[in-house]
Amino acid sequence: MPEDFEHRRAATTDAQTLSTLATQVFLDTYATHGINDALAREVATVYSIEMFERRLRDADVELLLATSGGYTVGFVDIAFATLCPVPGVRGAEVFRLYVQRPFLRRGLGRKLMAKAEASARARGLESIWLTAWAGNHGALAFYQSLGFRDIGTTEYVIDGVGHENRVLCKTFAR
Repeated sequence: MPEDFEHRRAATTDAQTLSTLATQVFLDTYATHGINDALAREVATVYSIEMFERRLRDADVELLLATSGGYTVGFVDIAFATLCPVPGVRGAEVFRLYVQRPFLRRGLGRKLMAKAEASARARGLESIWLTAWAGNHGALAFYQSLGFRDIGTTEYVIDGVGHENRVLCKTFAR
């Protein structure tokens, strides 16, 4: 039975909750061998409350969150002014799609991605794109099931070490 999730645009007052949820999902996904100094620094900077406050104040960013029973369980972070690492691609970037593990495979990620797509269309954009770690096979399969195509590669650098990310893009039907 599909679960009912509530969705709304995040506000600066949500920064602490978003920071905590993002930290949890990031570590759950990427710290599978434990925590080292590089991961600790990444979390302390990239997922800080201050970073979320900055993004929430940015007019070229939209964060939509999903709640269940009054608890935040996922969010999508959409950037409208980011350049795609693959030349010639114009559209909104899905900067992050994070859903807590207990809420995976319940349709929440699909709903958040549909909202991201609708937001990009409302701004007159023709596509959305994102990057995903090449080792996150579940995420890559999920995005491809939504109609995203693999169009190239880029690197995500943590503490001076590059990690291959795939660049995926979905062009909207006219």
